[in-house]
Amino acid sequence: MVPRRSAARKMTDSDLPLLVVVTGPPAAGKTTIATALAAELGLPLIAKDPLKETLHDSLGGEGREWSRQLGVATFELVFHVLDELLRNRCSVVTEGNFGRAEPFRALPPARILQLHVSARQESIRERFTTRPARHAVHYDAETVNELTDEAHAGQWTPLALEGELIEIDTTTFPDVAELTARLAKRLMMRRSGRPAEPGFPRREPR
Repeated sequence: MVPRRSAARKMTDSDLPLLVVVTGPPAAGKTTIATALAAELGLPLIAKDPLKETLHDSLGGEGREWSRQLGVATFELVFHVLDELLRNRCSVVTEGNFGRAEPFRALPPARILQLHVSARQESIRERFTTRPARHAVHYDAETVNELTDEAHAGQWTPLALEGELIEIDTTTFPDVAELTARLAKRLMMRRSGRPAEPGFPRREPR
């Protein structure tokens, strides 16, 4: 039988699991950065799009309205999995075009690092039109103008979350291996109580 940690012991920040939230507008490069960072940290990645595609393959359906409904269900699934992992003190990286902070605030306590990945409107539009065809559930060709206009209007601004916010502009795409190595080093230094090295545009915890 594994002894449980005393409930009377107050948890410190270093005891809490890490939750890395990679968010921002579509086609900004979130998936590329989140995938590389999760691998660098050795953490599971809970990403919206692969779950949505899996649900579509299992349930079927077609049309933009069905895709929208499936997207809502996918976000519910993402937060259910995050809740289970954090409740069991498992650190995790999550990625998606999250638009609301409230579901994150309802999760168990965690050390939060939010990476807001964005790019100029013209760069996002170009990536939509030139990237390889994705799963049919996304309807990229039909939504490119709508989504780029929403991004320009501020639909996917940084979330009002506790913890640290780092903003990454991918208009000129960064060296992903170098970026993720720097982020991993920063997390390690902050957990050990050492000042994190400068170099990232960021905001203080809210």
